[in-house]
Amino acid sequence: MSANDALRLVLAAALCAAAWMGVASAASSPQERARAFARLPNFTGIWQSEAWPLDVSGRPKGNEDELRRLLQLIQPPPYNTEWQAKFAAASADTAERARRDATLRACTRNFPAIMEAPYMFEVVSIPEETALIFENDQVRHIRTAGHDHPPADELWPTRLGDSVGHWEGDTLVVDTIARATTEPLAPRAWFSVLSEQAHFIERLRLTNPNELEDQLIIEDPLALAHPWHITFKYSRVTQLDRMVPYDCIENERNPEVGGKLIVTPSSPPATH
Repeated sequence: MSANDALRLVLAAALCAAAWMGVASAASSPQERARAFARLPNFTGIWQSEAWPLDVSGRPKGNEDELRRLLQLIQPPPYNTEWQAKFAAASADTAERARRDATLRACTRNFPAIMEAPYMFEVVSIPEETALIFENDQVRHIRTAGHDHPPADELWPTRLGDSVGHWEGDTLVVDTIARATTEPLAPRAWFSVLSEQAHFIERLRLTNPNELEDQLIIEDPLALAHPWHITFKYSRVTQLDRMVPYDCIENERNPEVGGKLIVTPSSPPATH
């Protein structure tokens, strides 16, 4: 390569770098950022899963039977032959099922159970990220700035997994991996588990101003015979104008005694 050719390559590289910097600068300008915000669908408000039609008692009106009818993650997963055999053997252990039911204390959830939990949540979107903020202080961070998942040596399993997303019109498409396998898919689904290769794709969109929908596809080449399709629906909470976080174990009155959770009445006021 001649000296002139080398100089031309250096100049071309410099021009490309300058052009890229100009685009990055423009993208971060207040005007471009305002346009990016304007393109985002308005998911603001307080939302609650339609699987939990709670009344004043804090329980579904149809009690446990209705809840088991509405919850989807407690249904048997579409396992392949090997994993179905393990699931059937574990499910036959009625004593273990009864023990877990009797000591259920779920102040937080893993993913995807958090998306079918009774907790209200808010959706906050900026061009770089969408956050789902739940009333029990859990937060799902969905990066939407064009990043991919971290490389394998920087990725470790967590209860909510690692989520990246992008917008397709008014639909937020979320890709989640690295979900910890230490917990079942959901409370009450004690023997439903997935492998470390589980992969989740969600499509969140408004179906009307008061209903948010999450179409979830679960893939697991080790455990499932075919992808598992689930649709969660959320209703806008109109009785509240703000979400108040709560402490699940504050004023704890449910100690475990004899292998079961019991209710301890509050102490009567002191008399003098």
